[in-house]
Amino acid sequence: MLRIATVLGIIAVATLALAFFSFDDGLPPLPDDPQGRGAFVFAIPNDPGSLDPGTTSASTDFRVVKCLYEPLLVVKWGGEGLEPGSAEAMPQVSEDGLTYTFKIRKDAKWSDGHAVSAEDFVYGWRRALLPDSASDYASLFYVIEGAEDFYYWRQGLMDFSVLKDAIPDEEKRAEFLKRHPDLESNADSLSDKEKWDLTLKRFDERVAIKALDDRTLQVKLSSPTAYFVDLCAFPTFSPMPEHVVDPMGELVKGGAFRIDDAYFGDPLRLVSNGPYTLRDWEQKVRMIFDQNPYYWNKDAMGNVRVVQETIADPSLQLLRFEEGLLDWIPDVGEMKQKLVPKNYPNVHTVPSAGTYYYQFNCREALPSGVKNPMADIRVRQAMGMCIDRKTIVENVTRMREPIAKLVVPDEAIPGYTGPVGSALTYDPKAAAKLLAEAGYPGGEGFPPIEIMVNNDAGGAGHARIALAVKKSWEDHLGLQVTLDQMEFKVLLDRSKKGNFHVRRAGWFGDYIDPTTWLDMHRSSDSNNDSKYFNAAYDKLLQDAAVEPDKARRFEMLAEAEALLMQEAPIVPIFYYATVMMYDKDKVDLRPNAWNNLRLELIPMKRGE
Repeated sequence: MLRIATVLGIIAVATLALAFFSFDDGLPPLPDDPQGRGAFVFAIPNDPGSLDPGTTSASTDFRVVKCLYEPLLVVKWGGEGLEPGSAEAMPQVSEDGLTYTFKIRKDAKWSDGHAVSAEDFVYGWRRALLPDSASDYASLFYVIEGAEDFYYWRQGLMDFSVLKDAIPDEEKRAEFLKRHPDLESNADSLSDKEKWDLTLKRFDERVAIKALDDRTLQVKLSSPTAYFVDLCAFPTFSPMPEHVVDPMGELVKGGAFRIDDAYFGDPLRLVSNGPYTLRDWEQKVRMIFDQNPYYWNKDAMGNVRVVQETIADPSLQLLRFEEGLLDWIPDVGEMKQKLVPKNYPNVHTVPSAGTYYYQFNCREALPSGVKNPMADIRVRQAMGMCIDRKTIVENVTRMREPIAKLVVPDEAIPGYTGPVGSALTYDPKAAAKLLAEAGYPGGEGFPPIEIMVNNDAGGAGHARIALAVKKSWEDHLGLQVTLDQMEFKVLLDRSKKGNFHVRRAGWFGDYIDPTTWLDMHRSSDSNNDSKYFNAAYDKLLQDAAVEPDKARRFEMLAEAEALLMQEAPIVPIFYYATVMMYDKDKVDLRPNAWNNLRLELIPMKRGE
C-alpha cells in the first residue's frame, strides 16, 4: 500500500489544505452488532440530488436509494441475473407472456413494522407514473397496458395546452384525443379535487397494475417484454408506504398531487423497506444508513452500516483511503490520470455500460424566442463531424477510453449488433461544406453558442473536453463558442426547460436491452431533453416493442439507432470506464459493467 508521504508527493497536496480536513470519523455508535459485521464507508464528491425512488434519475443517487428501498426483484450480487427481493419468488408468467403475478413475502416489512403490501407497490408505481411527480423514468411503465395512455390523459387533464408538445406527432395526438373526447372540457371545468378523484378512478379502471389481495400483485403488459423482469428490479419500481406518504400529499397549484420533498431526506420521518434506514444526513458532510431491524434478510447482511462521505476533493478522498478511513472510492475522478498509468495499488478500472456524449437542443427556438440553429440536421451533423474522439481520449482525458461511434456500447447487449456504418466520422472539410449548405458558410451569420457542462463531479474533465470541442468548432467551422459551467442540478433543470444550445451528457444502461439507450430519444419520452422528433424513429421503436422475434426486433432497433446517429440529436464520444479504489483482499465489492452493486452484502470488519 502507498505510504502517506508517497501519496503526498504524487498528488502534491499542500499542508495548509490538510489543516482544514479532519481525519476523525466522528461517527455515532454502531447499531446492535453481535457478529461484529461493522460498517462499510465510501466517499463521493457531492450529495445525492434526491432519495425519492420515484423521481431519482442519477446513477450515484440510485446507489443509496437501493440501500433504503427494495423492489420485487433484485440483481444478484455480482450483477449477473435476478433473484427475489420483496417478492417471495420469481413471478408467474402467463403463456402469452403478458401477465405477471408476484407474491409479496410474508416477512417483508417497512421500517416502522408495517407489512409491505401489494397495494404499496401499486401506490409506488402509480406515483412514479403520474406526470405530477415529474419522474424522468415515467416512460419505463409504458410497457404496462394502459399506462402510456393514462400518463398523457392525466397530463392533458391538468393542462390541456401541453399536449401539443407532449405528443408532437399530430396523427398520434389526433388518435389520442379521439379516445378521450371529453378531456378538454374536463380540463377546463373540473376543480383540482374533482380532477384528482377522476384520476384515481381512471387509473384503477385503465392501468393494468392490480393488487389482487394484500400479498398478490398482478401486472398485464401491452405486449411481451423480455426485459420487464429487469424493470421490476429497478429502483423506480420500488414500493411506497402508502400509510405514511399519502397523508402528507397535497394538491398544489395547477392540480398536481405532490409529496413533501423534505420527507425523503428526513431521518425522523423516512420509512423504508430495504436493508437500511436513514440514520443521519448532514448535508455536504455524510449520510449514515443503519441496518433496518425489520428487514426480512438482515441476518444475511455483511455489514450493519453504510456511510457515504461527501468529499469534493479527490486527493482528500485518496488520503482518507490511505488512512484506513474509507473502504471504497467509487470514482477517483481527476486522480485517474495520475493513478492509472503508474499501476498504483488498489486501483481498479471497470468497463461500464455507459456512454459519454454531446446533446444538441433540437427545438426550433430557445425559450427566449431566438431561432435555434441546431434545429437543422445539417448543422448538428457538421458539429458532430468536428468532434475528434481519438484526440479526446488520447490527449484530453488521457484514459484511452473506447471510442464511441454509437450510443449503445459495443457488446453491451448479447445478440445486438449496432449499425457502425451509420456513425458520423471526424471529417472537418465535409463538415464545413454541410454548414455552408445550411446557410452558414465559414460560420457567417451563425449566432454565438454555449457548451453547457457541470462543474461539480468530474467538472474539470468535462471542461477540458468542452474546450477541445470548442476549439475544433471555432477552427474548422468558424463558430463563436463559449463554455458555460454550472452545478449538475442546474444543468439538469436547464436541460428540461430547453435552455441550452449543446450540453455534455452521459447515460448508463438501466437494464440489459438496447432500448435503455434508444427509448429516451423517442419524441414522447420524459428523458428526451433535446426534444428530438422523427416519426420514423418513433415507429421503429413502437414496432420493435411488439415484435416477438428477438433477431428481427434487434434489427429494427439497429435501424432506429442508425437513424438517430445520422440525425445527430446526440453525438457519442466515448464509452465510460470507471476507475475506483478498494482493497480487494478486504472488500468483496464485485463490481460490474452495469454498476449493479449490493452494498448490504459486502462483508466489512473494520480494523482487521
